[in-house]
Amino acid sequence: MTNTTRLGLACGFLFGLFASGCGPEFDPASLIETTRVVGARVEVEGAPERATPRPGETANVRWLITSPEVTPPLHWTLAVCASGPSSLGCERAPLALFEGTDVVPRIAILVPGLEALSEARSLIVYGQICAGADSTPTFDPQHGIPGCSKGGGTTVSTSIPLQWGDEANHNPVADRDFTFDGQPWPALASGADPCGAGIRVAAGTADHLVGNLTAGTDRETYTAMLGDPPVATAVRESLQISQFTTAGKLKSQFSFVEDPEVVAATTVDVTWEAPKVAEVPAAEQAVTFTFVTRDNRGGVDWTTRAVCVTR
Repeated sequence: MTNTTRLGLACGFLFGLFASGCGPEFDPASLIETTRVVGARVEVEGAPERATPRPGETANVRWLITSPEVTPPLHWTLAVCASGPSSLGCERAPLALFEGTDVVPRIAILVPGLEALSEARSLIVYGQICAGADSTPTFDPQHGIPGCSKGGGTTVSTSIPLQWGDEANHNPVADRDFTFDGQPWPALASGADPCGAGIRVAAGTADHLVGNLTAGTDRETYTAMLGDPPVATAVRESLQISQFTTAGKLKSQFSFVEDPEVVAATTVDVTWEAPKVAEVPAAEQAVTFTFVTRDNRGGVDWTTRAVCVTR
């Protein structure tokens, strides 16, 4: 069960951190070797398909954490700020602070009214997520640098665009049709063992083809100010798909869908090389794949697949 506490705003030493504009830390490459934060999804309460809350609505924010094995307990501290000229900074005191523990970091943000937002067009969520029940978030009061009491951890920053008119942004759908070497590749039921019911792959084999179907409806048309002088122009979203695996090698960490035309469906492919025999610790090994789909306006979704690698 989530244990999340909304903190008071008296933690003055945190203000220096959020005003400093410190950049987030990113783990490189697609191989998951440690517990990592790989995405954050915003859902409007009562309309989870929408990623753009209006003033006065509640935005539920959930982070995707992936690990090579079982995700350990997590401890986090997060601040919510009205955006300013800096992409990460708070020019005023944070609107809210949150602290919590669970295997899935999540918070519920009541978007303030127009007076509190002033001219801000988005909210910034910024803070630290630490792995391990005994590792707590820490902040250097002199330099405003976040960390964890036991080392490691991840500095996270998420922008939440606000909806002011009728043009909403909806989250894309990551879990559509996947194939593995041309065969249907459904998601396993929660708690199912990939080595008990799933695709089996021999260790050391290569060029396995992963197909990921995206729908044209996931790429919405929106209005952007383009040109000189700027003119309201209808454009389509692009999709970026981040791909991760707990073993073996993906040929690419990213796939993209950028066709400006309306296309009913687009399949993006990536090849995967199974781990070598010496890298498989037992007679068989479950390997998890994570796919994070992002549009270019803050919409996010993710899904997982799994195979069993045998010696």
